[in-house]
This record gives sequence, structure tokens and C-alpha cells, in this order.
Amino acid sequence: FASRDFEGAPGVQPKVMWRRRAALAAAVLLPSSWSLHTDEVGQYDWLLKQIGKPTALAFSVDTDHIYAATESGVVASMMIQDGRLQWRRIASTEPMRLLRSVGRGLISATENGLVQAWKGGTGDLSWQRDYGEKVSDIVPTRGAAQSVLLVREKEVESRNLAGKIEWQLSAKDLSPEASYIAATTSENSVCLLASTKAGAVVQKADFSGKILEKVDADFELRSAKDAMVVDAHLVVLADGALSVHPICASGESQSIELLKAKSGSWRLQPWQQTKGVFAITDGVSTSVFSFGGSAGLRQLKSLDQVAVVGPVFGVSDDETGQLVALAFAKAEGTQIQLMDPASGNVQPAVSITGYTATERGESQLLLVHELRSGEHRAVISAADHSLVGIQSSKVIWVREEGLATIQQADLYSRHTTADKRSEDKSVGAQLANLPAHLAELLKAPFEILTYLSSVIMARRQRKETGLLLLPDATVPFSSEELRDFGADKLILAMSNAPKIFALQATTSEVVWTKYLGPLDPKCASAKPKGGLDPCVPWMQLLPSAASPHAELVVITPSLGQQKVWWMDPLTGAVLREETMPRDISAVMPLPNQGKTLHTHPLMLIDSQGGLQTLPKDAAELQEAAGKVFHWEVDTVNQVVQGFAVPKDGTKRPSKLVPIWNMELGSLGEKILTAATVQHRQWDHVPVHIKGDASILYKYINPNLLAIVSEDTSGLNLYTLDAVTGHLLHQSQVAGGTSPVHLAACDNWVVMHYQNPKKTRFEILVTEFFQAKADDGPWEILFGKQGARSKSAHQLERPVPLQQTYIMPAGVTAMGVTATLKGITPRSIIMASTTDHLTRVSKDLLNPRRPYPSTAPADKKTVPSQFAPTKEEPLPPYAPLIPWKHTEMLNYHNALHRVTGIASSPTALESTSLVFAYGLDLFFTPFQSAKAYDVLSPGFNYPLLYGSVGLVLAVWAAVSFFASRKALQDRWK
Repeated sequence: FASRDFEGAPGVQPKVMWRRRAALAAAVLLPSSWSLHTDEVGQYDWLLKQIGKPTALAFSVDTDHIYAATESGVVASMMIQDGRLQWRRIASTEPMRLLRSVGRGLISATENGLVQAWKGGTGDLSWQRDYGEKVSDIVPTRGAAQSVLLVREKEVESRNLAGKIEWQLSAKDLSPEASYIAATTSENSVCLLASTKAGAVVQKADFSGKILEKVDADFELRSAKDAMVVDAHLVVLADGALSVHPICASGESQSIELLKAKSGSWRLQPWQQTKGVFAITDGVSTSVFSFGGSAGLRQLKSLDQVAVVGPVFGVSDDETGQLVALAFAKAEGTQIQLMDPASGNVQPAVSITGYTATERGESQLLLVHELRSGEHRAVISAADHSLVGIQSSKVIWVREEGLATIQQADLYSRHTTADKRSEDKSVGAQLANLPAHLAELLKAPFEILTYLSSVIMARRQRKETGLLLLPDATVPFSSEELRDFGADKLILAMSNAPKIFALQATTSEVVWTKYLGPLDPKCASAKPKGGLDPCVPWMQLLPSAASPHAELVVITPSLGQQKVWWMDPLTGAVLREETMPRDISAVMPLPNQGKTLHTHPLMLIDSQGGLQTLPKDAAELQEAAGKVFHWEVDTVNQVVQGFAVPKDGTKRPSKLVPIWNMELGSLGEKILTAATVQHRQWDHVPVHIKGDASILYKYINPNLLAIVSEDTSGLNLYTLDAVTGHLLHQSQVAGGTSPVHLAACDNWVVMHYQNPKKTRFEILVTEFFQAKADDGPWEILFGKQGARSKSAHQLERPVPLQQTYIMPAGVTAMGVTATLKGITPRSIIMASTTDHLTRVSKDLLNPRRPYPSTAPADKKTVPSQFAPTKEEPLPPYAPLIPWKHTEMLNYHNALHRVTGIASSPTALESTSLVFAYGLDLFFTPFQSAKAYDVLSPGFNYPLLYGSVGLVLAVWAAVSFFASRKALQDRWK
């Protein structure tokens, strides 16, 4: 993604609001330790294990389980009754291409030739072999001794199920340029199809690898992409004709001329072990064919939608009578039909409601199992990466595997207020609303009493109905308690499916989903050109996740006509839809003044810098002229550029004006990553209180931009103002290299990288302060300086402080905790390469930590104004940052391939919500300074309430007897 967008006033510095020193001092002295105990696992946190987009499916021997190989390099076994994982093995970082069920075991192969054998019952690895080249097919033999044929371009080898090589054949024995195309087996022989300069050749061998005969094939094979093996035949699709040629069986070649495709061209669908039956599609319609018997090659059925053909297991022991299943999704539902290939008879279609093409897309893989009762269970994989279990005509479980490819996530509160952007602020309107305001005030005491009763009275967990929980999801047993403290939020996630998911943060409940439509097949080979990638969906909450009323703006991916949706984040309803103009390289939101209600205006920037808006001719563009700036990081041309929306009187701006640029490509540098300041929508503490009660003013700049580049000598970290282009600080890391992870928040930037020369991982932290003396609070409290916004052109150059630390392991993602007021010390959440999710307090990554007396002189040159005092609880500098096992947020649960971390505040200042996503999903509340503003869950409430009750009872009794005694004394 070669361009990044920035929106804001002309470098506006947020108002430097004075925080009470008592509150800040309390924040400094807050405890900075947190740990998860064994009995707390599953109390508030949840873990969701995913497998990724299925690429192949297979039944187990007993048909109670289904095996799946996925694009995420996972092999897994699932219960067909409810979709729960029996076992999961993350076999490779490469996509799985082939999966074959052999006896009670499995054989899988990746794109680059890693072949692995698994035990079907336990998922234990039996053996593996990395060939380093593509394995085109895995063919189980039909002999008495079970074995498999591994077909590669230059060699075919036979291995038994223990992995021992039985025999090998080389294509060089045919000719130097020969290559194997396919292999198949019969009852007593093996047939290998090879391509040579002279034409196609079939080798016939016995099960010991001895060549019995070599026959020249009577057909021409142009490309392996246009062919596939179906049983003992080669199916070829070329020049508008479909041909079937026997490889290891008797018979003659057959051919059929195809009708003209309705869209594009015909292509073969992957064969799913359906005996003698296969299908072709043009992306709009599907034709199903069969061959064998007296009828030969013939068309069984033609459909006006994309369909998938799959096998039916358990019907009969006689394979000649085996049925095949046909599934196709429509807007109103999905239909499954069973067909008899021998007779061509088709059973009545079964309609499945709740599984539509609009919600799931096209069906891609299909397995059907016939029960003894006559009912059928089916498993379908769809274009949205989901796996769906169906019994009869009902959907019994759904696995949303699109969640394994989340590329962006944010959290949004489910308790929002009404939109007040169009509210009338006149005196008359305010007086008319006075009764409503009084009614709101009267509600407050009742709400307080309701809350106290919910806390005092022992509550049982409320059982909500209609929870759309995924098969492996478990609701935390204290999720309701967490909701009561402001954690009732939605996790809005965009996946590569492409699909939007809204999950209940505290329970992992799927609230709503929105499928954006299929990706263009050309996107797989499209090269990035910089700017807005039309093959990648775009999503953003506007104006921000902290807004009481926000809209979810989505741009659908398409190489053709893209769409822009304004959606309600709570329900997923599309509020407005617009057509995206072509040749758009960047999108950024405009300041919304309430003139376009329920449609947050967008500014579109084309490749020439031209400006357009959605909705069209939005007035906000002209009002924002001279106040809105835009920057781009071009990773193709290695250039960072800044632009401004010009203001020319009353004329509407039509084109951006370049104001600065930084060319790194001319210096031989390659841009690796960039980051902006996180959590700008929440409050922050603008000062730091030292031990002697003096103040350090943080350099808070919402336009801060950090860029990391790489050259021959190492890494370069540039920190600059995105509005003015002024370089604030530059760091050179000799010997540093990728992978690089960057995070920025408040007034600091951290960079995690690898140092191969020193064989370790390091983290560089840079913190910025204002070169301003502490003049006391008088001017801030009573003067005008603290309430005045500053332009970015008027900001003084900050004072950078920097330190480097050693990290125990590499990381795959970094995030920063968020709280409402920013008082609680921040922690950096890191997903490690060891499958842990841990945290490092920002107090440890503090460049003000004093160096020991034995340190070199150049490291002691910290300005006295920023040097720590003796009273300040700041530990001395230690190069190694330890990772404590008690600070692992995921405890004993491994988190695989985490790619991003999102965080959001709660109503408690001490608590932040953390959501980590990747192949696995993990959610937990986190307290970087313990729960200083709430009682612990193990607090003895009965003792407290009993003590208070006893005191009240004693007070009442003593008061009664005292008043009675006083009355008696008066009568004396």
C-alpha cells in the first residue's frame, strides 16, 4: 500500500490542558506490574483458533471427521457434527496445495514441494520430505500394499505410508527435455504420462517400478494448465473443445465441441475424486460432464451459475453406483442435488436457507455423507473462505475462516448517543428542550440505584439467546462483568476474503458480516503500482472510533468499478452507496461540519493530484481549503511527499499543491515501513512530573510521521512533521536489517529490528520533549497560552532522547495500550515469534534511564533539564529487556502468526482492551498498572457488606437504647 493519508487542520497542536499535579503524581507512582494467574485464564479473555481458507477437503475412514488443507499452510481434522477442531497442525508458511486421504493417514503437499504424512486420528507427523520443487500430484496406488506416487516434473517416486522409498523413475530416461505431466494407477499397474519434443508418451510399470511398456500417445498436450487427470483419463480443454484421453485404461479418445463461453473463457474446475465426473466453468455458468460406459463423454447438466461437484460417501459399497453431488449458491439460498452419473438421473434439489450467494459467494469445495437414516450431511467451502456444515436442509455450523486473514481491525462502542450534528443551538430551542434535560437529570438517581443493586446483589451470568458463536468459541465466564465496565464494544475487522466482520469483543459473538463480493482473478498477478490498491478493500471509522456517532466507510475491491459504502457500524446496514471514480490513488476524510448527515465526506485524489469528493460537490472541500494537508509514502519510487489543499478565494480547489518531498531512492535507500501517532482520538498527558515535582513538557504533535528505510550500511529512522516536512530527528542503525516493526504514540517512537552482526534483536526508543523550562502552573491555569492552538510552522524543534535495548526474541506485530485519559502508564504489546503475546512497559523503554558510572562519556550527555532526579523512581539503564512469564497475556495458549494488534479504552482508566489477530484471534482486557480504580474480582464482598450491615445494626440498636434511656431519665 504505497500511499498513506493524513487529515487535519494546519498542523494544529492540541490544546495543552493542565492536569492536576496530584493526579499525575499518582499516575507516576502507580504500580507497573501485571500478571495472569492460572485460575484467571478464560475469565475475561477468549481465544479463537482458525485454519484459513480451505484448498482441499477429504473424509476420514469412518466419515465422522473431515480433513482440510488450507492456504495458511494448515492441516486440520474437524468433527462433521459441529465443526469443532479435533486437531490442527500448522505445517508450513506456504499454502497447502494437495491433500489425499490414504487408509487411516493423510498425505499433504505445499506449493513448493514440502510433502508430509500425518496420522489421521491424532495429527502426529509420520514423515516429511522437502523436494524444493512443485509436486504436481499425489496418487494413492490400488495394490495390496498401500503406497503413494509423488509426481514431480523430472521424477516420479513411490513411497509406502512409512515414508520409505520403494522405487523411482526419471524423465531423463525418456529424453533430456522430457517432463512428467500426470500419473494414475489401475488394479495391477502404474501409468505415467510424460511430455517430450516428439509428443506425449505413456509409460506403463508394475508396482515394483519395472517398466512394462512405453507407448506414444495419440493426442497432443500443449500445456499442463489446460489438463487434469480424472480417474485413469486425461481431460484436456483447448481451442473450444473438451477432450478425454485414456492413460491407463482401454478405450479411445473422445471430444466434444463447447458452446461459446458467456463470460471470458472456459476453465477446468479442480477434480474432487468424483468417479468419471468433472465440471468446467466460465465464471458465470457451469457444465458437468461424465465419461465411461457405453454413452462415452457426455454433458450431464448445464447450470446458469457457478456450481461445484463433490463426492458422496456411504451410499453403496459398489463404486459403479456411486452418486455425485452438485451445489450452487443463489441469492435466495443454496441448492444441493444428487446425480447418478451412470443414468444421468438427478434427484430433487434440496434448498438450504441461511446460506446465500450474497452472504458467502460461490461454492468452491463440496463433500457429502449419506447417513443410514437416509439424511445427508454436507460440508461446503465458499468464496468468503467459510466452511459450512449442512444436515438435510439446515445449516448446523459455520466456520468463518475469513477471520484468519484479517488485515485491519478497530473497536467501537455499542453504546452510542444519537447524532447531534444537526442540533439547533438557538436560545429558543434550548428552552424548549429544558424539560427533556430535567427528565435526564431525574433518571440519574435511578440509574445509580440500579447499578448499586447489580453490584451488591449476587448476580448470575445472564444467558443471552441467539449468540452466533463459532464452533471453537468459548464465552468467558465473567464477560458480563467486563461489559459493565465499558467493554461492550464491537471488533470491526476487514479480511482478505474480502469480508467485514463485527464481533462482540467480550464474547467473540459474530454480530453481523458483510461480504464484499469476489476478488477479480487478475488481482493474483497484478503488480502494485503505488497508491490505493484496487485489489485491497479499504475501511475506516469516521470521524474516529472515539466518536459517539461514527460511520464505517468501506471501499470494495475491484479492477473494474469500485463502490463506496457508508455503513452503520452497529448493524452493518448500508446507509449510502456511491460509485468510485477511476484512477484514484488516495482517499482521505474531510472535516464534517454536519452538512451531509449520515454521509461523512471523502476527498479523492487521482494519480495526477486532482481532487474530487464523495458525495459529489461536497461543500466541506472548499471550507477545508488551506487547512487540510496530505502526505504519501511511495514505496515503489522510494519518495515521501507532502501536499496541501490550496485556498484561492471562493474558488473550489481542484488539485493538490506539492509543498515538500524527501527522495530516499536517490540516496540508495529502500523504504520499509512508516507509522503515525496512535490513539490521537483519546486524551493524553501533555507533561511528565519529575521526582522533584518539576515538569517536562512533552512534544505532542499529531502530525508526527516516522519512516524506516534500509541501505547497505543498515537502517535509517526518520521522524518528521507531515505538514511542514521538517525533519525532527534522524537515527542510523549500523547493521540493522528487516523485519522492522514500528509504533508511535504520544511523544515517542519505538522500532524493533534485527541485528544479524550481533545475532540478536534490538529495539530503539526515541522520545521527544519541548525545550521549555518549567515556569509553574500559574500561566497554564490562568494565562492564554495554554488554550491557544499552534500551527505546525510555529512549533519549535523538539529535544530528542534515545536509547537502544536488546530484546529476547523477534516480533511479528506491535501495539500500544489505550486509556480514556492517558494517565495510566502505556505498555507496548508485542506478538513474538515464539507464539507469545507479551507486554513491555513504556517505563522500561525510557530513554531517560540513567547510565551507570562505567558507561562511555558520550552516553552520559543528557541535558540536565531532562536528567532524572534522585527522587524519581527510574531504574538505571540495563541493555537487556527481560520477558517475564507472568507477563504473557496469552498464558499457555499459543498465538500463531499474529499480524496486528488493536487496542481500545474502557470506562476504567486502568483497563485497556487488547485484540490480537492473525491465524488465531485473541482478546483480553489488560491493566498495565493493576486495577487501581476497581476492586479485584476476588474481593470479599460478603464480608464488606456484612461489616457495614453489622455497624448499621449496632448503630440503630445503640441509638434506640440511648434515646429510651434519655426518655426514662427525664421522667425521674
